[in-house]
This record gives sequence, C-alpha cells and structure tokens, in this order.
Amino acid sequence: MKTFFSIIYLPLNSNLQEKISIGLVMSNGEKSIFKVSNPKLHVIKGLISSNRFSILKNYFNNIMNEVEPKVDEFRLNIKSDISNNWLNQSYFSYLNRYSNNLVIYSEPRNIDADVNLESFKAIFNKYVFEYDEEINTVKNEDILSKVKSRLFIKIEDRVNLNVTVSSNDFNELLTPVDVNFIGKNGVVVAGQTIDFMKRLYNLENDLTRYISFTKAVDYSSANKGKYFLVGQEPSKIENPTNHRTWKHVRESHLVEYVDLSETEKIKDYIVSKGVTPYFEKVENSD
Repeated sequence: MKTFFSIIYLPLNSNLQEKISIGLVMSNGEKSIFKVSNPKLHVIKGLISSNRFSILKNYFNNIMNEVEPKVDEFRLNIKSDISNNWLNQSYFSYLNRYSNNLVIYSEPRNIDADVNLESFKAIFNKYVFEYDEEINTVKNEDILSKVKSRLFIKIEDRVNLNVTVSSNDFNELLTPVDVNFIGKNGVVVAGQTIDFMKRLYNLENDLTRYISFTKAVDYSSANKGKYFLVGQEPSKIENPTNHRTWKHVRESHLVEYVDLSETEKIKDYIVSKGVTPYFEKVENSD
C-alpha cells in the first residue's frame, strides 16, 4: 500500500465551517504514526465544554492505544506490522465523508515517501503545528513540576489546587480557566505558573487568560484580589520577544510576579494572611 496521510481537524461550530487542525495520521498499512498537538489541545480546552474536551481526549487515547498499546498520552509513536485493518486509505476516505461531529478527517493524500519521522515531521509542521515546538513544550513544562514540589505541598491545606473555574463561580468569566491555586481571606487569592520559554503565541494566550481571570474575579466580587504569577526569566539573547513580555509582566501592577526561586514568599503570604480554600473541600470518608 502507498503511504498516505490524513489531517485531523476539530470543528469549532455546529455547521462545520470553522475548524482547526489538531493532529495527523500517517500510514502505509504496515507502519503508522499518529500524533496530536499538545499546545493546540491546551488552547482548545478553553474554547469547548469540559464534557466535550473529556470525550475528545478519550477519543484520541483510543486511537493511540490502537496504534500502539500502553503508549504515553499524546506522545509520538510508530507501530510496525500492525494488525489493525482499519488503518487503510479507504477507511479514512470514509471518515472524511461521514463526520462524527467530534473531529473531521481530511481526504487521505498519497505521498511518495516512507513512513518515518522525517517525512512525518515535514507534514506535521506544514499542516498542524511546529514540530520542534511540540518537543520544547514537553521539556519546558518542568517549571510547573518545580512549583508543585517547592510550593504546592506547603499550601495544599490552605487553598484549592489545580481547579477549573467558570462563569458558575465568577459571573464575568467568558470561558473556563485553569488556575494553579485559589483561596480567600476576605478577597480572592490565586496563583498561576507561566512558562516564558513557550512559543510566543501560547505564552500570550496563557497570560491573557490569567489576566482576564483576575479582571473577571475583581469585577464579580467588587474587590481587588491578590494574584501571584510564578515564572523564570527567559534568555534575552535566544528569546528577545519573550524576554520583553517577561519584563513587562514583572513590572506590571496587575499581578505580583514571583521568580521560581522565591516561591517561599507566596507560602509566607498565605500563612501569615490566614488564607483558606475558596471552594469547600470534600473530606474522604473511610
């Protein structure tokens, strides 16, 4: 069988006229590659309902498990000598004609290339997302892991960790927002970790969502809250645009910027100011 590929799109409205590329399938019947763009998936999370997002993740997990069982979520993998006969060009032509309203497959296209990482990267870069940025995104997520180990374990009893807030919680919120932690002491106290090494588009999206969250909370509660933003200075030489953005955030009065090396300041504030969880915590019953 010849090598073919099909682009996976997510429809953004009910009439399927607006869509965004989210992943790619490449196969020759014996070897297949499947990958979803993590950065785009992260952005999409704020554009669709939580129920639809959960269904979407499960859908992609099922595809990945078919291509290669026990593979880590959304990681690239090649499966050789597969036994799944659904990975053929005619089936993807069928998927293109009959959308399930969750995702849309492009009409499969033949290419004169082997199924390997280089050819896959070239197509992924062209139609889905910058492949190298995909790798960097995974690598640079370490800052959140560091914040979790340095800060979260010290404040977990006084705040809610890793919550998604929506208009049900704050009327002025237009879309749901993920927040690292949130508490209260007469006003809302919240914090978010931002990776300033991200691709600029994703960095600006993360910042905009968090700042919009702070504005919506202040407006909804008629009180100015206390908002922390944890980050690290990006290289001024390697990432001058990101560095300018970082400098602007650090000097801004919208949020209190805290360097990764100084997260103890946040813990001290939360303890000294008597911060308690914003949402009621459900106790586990044995």
